Amino acid sequence: MNPHVQMQQELAALGIASEMLGPSEDLALPGAGPQQALQASPRDVTSSIAAHSPTLDTLGLRLELDPGARMLSVISRHGATFQVRPGLVDEPPRAADEAGMARVELVRQGRFLIESLGGTPLVLGYTQPPYLHLRPIYAWPVPPLEEWIVSSRDKWMLGEVHEGVGADAWRRTSLAGQLARLSESDAMDVAALIAAGRLQDLVSDVELAPRRWARSLDAAAKAALEQQAVRRAEALGDDLEDLFETLSADMSEASLAWRRLCHRRDDIESVRVLLREASAGSELEKVLESADRTGRAVRINLDQTVSAADERLRRVALGDPSAWWGSTDLEAHYF
Repeated sequence: MNPHVQMQQELAALGIASEMLGPSEDLALPGAGPQQALQASPRDVTSSIAAHSPTLDTLGLRLELDPGARMLSVISRHGATFQVRPGLVDEPPRAADEAGMARVELVRQGRFLIESLGGTPLVLGYTQPPYLHLRPIYAWPVPPLEEWIVSSRDKWMLGEVHEGVGADAWRRTSLAGQLARLSESDAMDVAALIAAGRLQDLVSDVELAPRRWARSLDAAAKAALEQQAVRRAEALGDDLEDLFETLSADMSEASLAWRRLCHRRDDIESVRVLLREASAGSELEKVLESADRTGRAVRINLDQTVSAADERLRRVALGDPSAWWGSTDLEAHYF
């Protein structure tokens, strides 16, 4: 059987449809040539080769391969829990040890799944020399953003959604949360609507549609969305801790780094709002408590020359003055 078809069948047996797979990230295998994405680990070049993967980095994970590309190590920051399923269907999953490492032998074209301990799929990996391919897994429906914004007159939000056409499920789900949180409605006579008992007209369909969508998700989809958000929140917390070193560098670079972190936090906030609407997200809330403590500490100590001010962050600050990731042009208030 064609290996690709066989892999699709095995994924289907695990409940992973092809439309759940994100774009492929291709890492050159050891010995694939001078332009290698896998580079020798500075701590032990004889035993492992470290891989830089943006796909895994956003989830707080990294990879190492032995020089023969037979053994794979998946390592989490600060010992976060996960498991690796080698061969997809042939082998039981291997849970990470207390140090946050799972080491498995690559079998059956080097296929493996990285999952949460509860079995929620996060990343598919497989070898197809000269590359190791990594594909994020988004095991929830993609929100139909274009259907929701037909009646919107919010030019900035329309532009955001337009830029998100063709983006992965995480980006589009974050945009759905932005529609619910950051949309600006047309001018209205609030007092007259309240007097007439038309409370439902105080919130537009553009803001309500993402919340209805969130409530329609089944348990598996909600679990997958929350696990994706939890991993990203853990990685964000780690990067916030590391930012203190960045702040002593060039201020323009520090501003760019801070703005990126603010956008990452707001992506997670958008998903958090949707999960709460769906009566989910308790695990995410706990992780964000820690990340936000660090975020507030960094924000309070930011040099005045560090700037993160755009329309998105302006709306964040106006909607929630206590959000540390809001525009630096507006003062944050921590109650």
